[in-house]
Amino acid sequence: MNIRFIKTVLILILINFVLYSACLAQDDSARTIIQHKVDELWTTGELKIGYADIASKLWLPELYEHNDFGLLWQNPQNINDLLADVGNIEKEGLNPEDYHLSQLLVLKLRLEESETPDPELLADYDLLLTDSLVRLCYHLQFGKVDPESLDPAWNMTRQVRGQNPVGAIEKRLQTATLARGLANIRPEIDYYHLLKSALKKYREIQEAGGWTRLPAGPTLKPGMTDSRVPLLRQRLAVSGDFGGPVSDSELFDEELEEAVKRFQYRHRLEIDGAVGKNTLATLNIPVKQKINQIRVNLERARWIFHKLPENYIVVDIAGFRAFNIDGTTEKWSSKVQVGKPFRKTPVFKSKIKYLVFNPTWTVPPTILQKDILPKVKKNPDYLRKKKISVIDRKGKRVDPGSVNWSKYSKGVPYTLRQEPGPHNALGRIKFIFPNKYFIYLHDTPSRSLYQRKDRAFSSGCIRVDKDVELAEILLNDSAKWNRESIQELIDTNKTRRVNLPKAIPIMLLYVTYWFDENNTLIFKKDVYGRDRQVLEALDEAFSIWQTRAIN
Repeated sequence: MNIRFIKTVLILILINFVLYSACLAQDDSARTIIQHKVDELWTTGELKIGYADIASKLWLPELYEHNDFGLLWQNPQNINDLLADVGNIEKEGLNPEDYHLSQLLVLKLRLEESETPDPELLADYDLLLTDSLVRLCYHLQFGKVDPESLDPAWNMTRQVRGQNPVGAIEKRLQTATLARGLANIRPEIDYYHLLKSALKKYREIQEAGGWTRLPAGPTLKPGMTDSRVPLLRQRLAVSGDFGGPVSDSELFDEELEEAVKRFQYRHRLEIDGAVGKNTLATLNIPVKQKINQIRVNLERARWIFHKLPENYIVVDIAGFRAFNIDGTTEKWSSKVQVGKPFRKTPVFKSKIKYLVFNPTWTVPPTILQKDILPKVKKNPDYLRKKKISVIDRKGKRVDPGSVNWSKYSKGVPYTLRQEPGPHNALGRIKFIFPNKYFIYLHDTPSRSLYQRKDRAFSSGCIRVDKDVELAEILLNDSAKWNRESIQELIDTNKTRRVNLPKAIPIMLLYVTYWFDENNTLIFKKDVYGRDRQVLEALDEAFSIWQTRAIN
C-alpha cells in the first residue's frame, strides 16, 4: 500500500478527530450556558436573550432538562421548517416578530458565517428557537389573545390536546416532522382556510392602493346618470363585485345594479340595488379595516375551532342565525333574535338537555325593574292584558289592582309569572342548556321582527324562528316527535318538560365574518363592538398574560 496514501488518510482522520473534539467542546460549553440560563429562568421567572423575552416558563425548561440541557436544534430541517412557518405566519393574521423572527435570522447568519461558532451564540440561538416554537404552538392552538380577559362569560378554555406537549415537541424534533406537527395543530375547519384566503385577497387590494372613497350625494339609483357612477363601478371592480369592463359611463346600468346587489348581499345590507346612506358608508370602509376584521376572526377561530363535536347547535350572534352542524355539514338553520347591545348575549358553550313546551315565564328581576314596572305604573291594566300573574312570597296569587306599584322602584316583593299561551314572552317552546347566565333558546310571539336584517331585540336570550323544526331535530324520534305530534302538544296549552334522549352540545359564538354555502365572504356588523377589543389585544406586544400562560 502506498505510504503517501496512508499518511493522507491518517492526517484526515486526525483533522476530523480534532474538529469532532472541538465540536464536542463547543456542545459542552453550550450545554453549560443553557443550563445556567434555564436555571436563571427557573429562579427569577425571567430570561432575556438579546432584546427578546423568553415566554415559556415551564415547557422550555422541561424540554432542556429532558435533553440534559443539550442543544435541541441539531437537525437543520427542523430549523428550516420553523423559520418557514414563522415567516409565513402573517398570512394567518399574526406577527412574525412575536416569534423572534428577525433576531433568529440574524443569529442564523452569524452562525453560518463562523467557522467555530461561539458556544454562547449557539445556546442563545437554540433557546430562541425553542421559545419561538412553544409560542407558535400555543398561539395556533389557543390564540394569542386571552378571551377570558375580554369576556368574563367565556367558558371555552381548552386543555392541550393529546399527549404531553413536551413529549410531543421532543418527538417532532427527533423525527424531523415539525412541519407536519405544526400543520396538525391549526384549527380543523374550512372556515379558517377561507379566512386566510380572504386575508390574502384584501392585502393584495391594499398593496395595489385600495379603493377610492365615493363622495356624498343623493342616492344613486339604477337608470340615473351621475358623475359618481364611474367611481362606483371602479370601487366595486376592486372588491370583485363588478366583473365587467370598467368604463367611464355615467349611466347606472343593469350590470352595475347587479354588482351593487352582490355587494349588499355580502355586507348584509338591504338588497335594493341603490346606493343610499348605509350602502355608501359601507363602500367607504377602508380596506385596512376589512383586513383587521379578518385578522380578528382568524384569532377567534383559533380560540374555538379545535376538536369540534360531531353534532352540535351553534348560534351565530352577530349573524342572527342558528345552525345544526353534523360533521362538516350544515343540516338546519334558522333566523334568531339576540340580545340588545346593552343586554348582550354572552359567548359560551353548554349542552341542551331538555325542552319545555308551553312554558310559563317568570319575569327576571332586571326586566321587572327596568321594563315591566314602568309600564305597570303607566297602565294598571298592563299585567292583566299580558296574562301575568302576581304571586306573593307565600306563593299566593295577588290581585294586581290591589298593589300600590308606584312605591316600588326596585326590590319588588312579588314574583311575576306569565301563563302559557301564544301571548307568552317565551312563545311555545323553551330549549334549556344549563348555564349561570340563565340564557336559553325559545320561541317568541314577536315574529314580525324576524323580517329585520339586524335582530338584536331580546334581553339576552335567543329567540328562534324555526322552533318546531329545532325541537324535531333535538328529540330525534320521527315516529313519536314529528311536526304533528309537537303541534298537538302545543295546542293543549299545558306545560310539559321533555328530556332529550342525548344532550346536544351548543355553542354561542360571536364572529363578524362568515361564508355562505358558495364560500362567498359575508361581512357582518360588529353589533356589540367586540372586534376592537380583540384587535387591540392582538396588536399588543407579547402580553404579560401570555408570559404567564405559555407553559
